[in-house]
Amino acid sequence: MDQTKDQAERELSFSSIAASSQLKDQLARAVSGNDAPLLLVGQEGAGKDFIGRRLAAALLCQEPDPVTGACGRCPSCRLFTRGSHVDLIEVAPAEDKTSIPVADVRALVAATLPIYPQLSARKVYLIRAPKADSLNEAGQNALLKPMEEHPPFVRFILLTEEVDQLLPTIRSRSRMIRIGRRSQEEILQILAQAGFQGQGASLAANYADGLPGQALALAGDSDFRRLRDQVLDLLLEIPAASRTQCLTDYLNFFREEKKQIALILRLTESFLRDLLILQRQIPETRLINSDLEEALAKISRAPKAPDPAQAAEIVRQTGRALKANANFDHTVARMLLALRANLGGHREESAHYQARESFL
Repeated sequence: MDQTKDQAERELSFSSIAASSQLKDQLARAVSGNDAPLLLVGQEGAGKDFIGRRLAAALLCQEPDPVTGACGRCPSCRLFTRGSHVDLIEVAPAEDKTSIPVADVRALVAATLPIYPQLSARKVYLIRAPKADSLNEAGQNALLKPMEEHPPFVRFILLTEEVDQLLPTIRSRSRMIRIGRRSQEEILQILAQAGFQGQGASLAANYADGLPGQALALAGDSDFRRLRDQVLDLLLEIPAASRTQCLTDYLNFFREEKKQIALILRLTESFLRDLLILQRQIPETRLINSDLEEALAKISRAPKAPDPAQAAEIVRQTGRALKANANFDHTVARMLLALRANLGGHREESAHYQARESFL
């Protein structure tokens, strides 16, 4: 078979999913099993949409393989690839909205439920409700009856991050498939499939925390490497910096990059984690920033021993405070002074900046 054709066919199959054999077996069983709704559960970036679409393709395929799912060759698969399959109904919040209107559930699901599929043996409803407010109680109630009482040719796939926010009646009537974090090798495979390789891919995989979506976002983010270098420079300088410098130059950096605050905090915490590993000489533990080991080692060997564990906890608490809409300048300024105290070995000051729930 032509290599290009073979690759095109594989892209819709379960073989294209970089995941454990157990997960792929679950998906294969879901295709051949009963018509109960399928509930794909995983946190943001876990790959629910990618997997959900391949599950939908397998359910619609005219010549599915019992192990690998969609064949990629039949008219159904070709239409699916082009995004024009008439028997696939996708329901999701509009691009500028966070929730699915009840009217959409009634118009796209309830009203179309009795209509026979036009091409495939089945009709698939792929419903994206990732967040708690994506599908409110009224919307779930409007969806419940179609999920309970539908023609035998109908299949439902519901994607969500917060399964506990769904009505117990929806959960109890669904077959749940949990999509967990991936291994480093699987993340690298996913990045390679998307065209990312080399050091940039390795770095994105290190920061992805097992989440494909996060890895792909970082690999394609031109600001990622720049911010990483700037955060490292700040951590190298801050132990010897003055309080005034923390409250002017460094605070201004955070103000200018306010939109990237979540990434900056994640970068900061990763450096502190690596610093703790180097300081305590923890064996057989992989550094996230292995290419910067020499620079980080300089901090760990400082005459006044730093306290990266305490500093990392303050960074985590800062992230929680900002998510709760705490004052940005005050919160970040406090963190910067705490980093200076804990990384610079200023014991008399670090006692004042101990991590505690009420520190902000």
